[in-house]
Amino acid sequence: MLIPVPRPTLKAKPNLLLFALTIWLGLFCWTGTASAQFHFRDYGNKPKLTPPDAIKAEAALMIDAKTGEVLYARNADEHLLPASTTKLMTALVVRERLGGLKGSVVVDGDDRAEPSNIPVVPGETISVDTLFHALLIESANDSARTLGRSVAGSTPAFIQMMNARALALGCFDTHFNNPNGLPAPTGTHYTSCHDLMIIFQHVLKYPELRKIMSTKEYTIRTQSGVHNLRNHNKLLGYYPGMGPAKTGWTVASRHTYACSVTQNGREILLTMLNSPNKWADTQILYNWAFSQSSATGGAGFNKPTPSEDDH
Repeated sequence: MLIPVPRPTLKAKPNLLLFALTIWLGLFCWTGTASAQFHFRDYGNKPKLTPPDAIKAEAALMIDAKTGEVLYARNADEHLLPASTTKLMTALVVRERLGGLKGSVVVDGDDRAEPSNIPVVPGETISVDTLFHALLIESANDSARTLGRSVAGSTPAFIQMMNARALALGCFDTHFNNPNGLPAPTGTHYTSCHDLMIIFQHVLKYPELRKIMSTKEYTIRTQSGVHNLRNHNKLLGYYPGMGPAKTGWTVASRHTYACSVTQNGREILLTMLNSPNKWADTQILYNWAFSQSSATGGAGFNKPTPSEDDH
């Protein structure tokens, strides 16, 4: 006859066991410091690679900054809306005309602009350095108008300067209608990834502009108050090696972008137009580009060199 034997009981309480199991699972699954910040799953020494043609942007151009080698190109000469990447040309022309970021500007009533602005107050005096920070970090439209009008005497005169400079640089697929990239009549304001790359390269020649475009936050004080400028570049500080960049977006243009990323001493430049999501497209292209060994004998991109047109 079999006599039932009582099953041994666990000494630990059930809820204590559950707690221990939870801790064990947490340690097993933990991969690093948790963060609710903006991240991509493809980060790391061996990112998950997606073929570059998987990007959704209508046009893109990627080059090696040192050699000028074209790493990727899609519709690089197509005329598309630049949105706020227009401000790269504004910054370039003003920097060349002034010879630096020193001095100050008295704001005019016509300098005000929506939607992104400081806002400036007519009659106030603002330093050029402050306006450049607002222009390239916060993408302030009123800063673009203020800086342009200050060097040309009027906004229309400055737009003529922008277009003349574009032609001098060989940007034959570019025409500007305003200094900030806000919507303009059809066919009056456009650029191409090729031309935007030329403009971006010339802007990057100035260390002070590189520094501003690589700044995440910056505080300015104007007559309208204290303003904490926040860079619109969501990849700055999160994508490895992300450096100076200029973002843009309107409903019509969708996402536009010009950026520089440096990894292991190699700098790669990217211009992108008409993307539904520049953050995802940029990730795909840079992950792919840095995974490739440096090619030799590839097609080159004309790098900017000092000329009579450079001031």
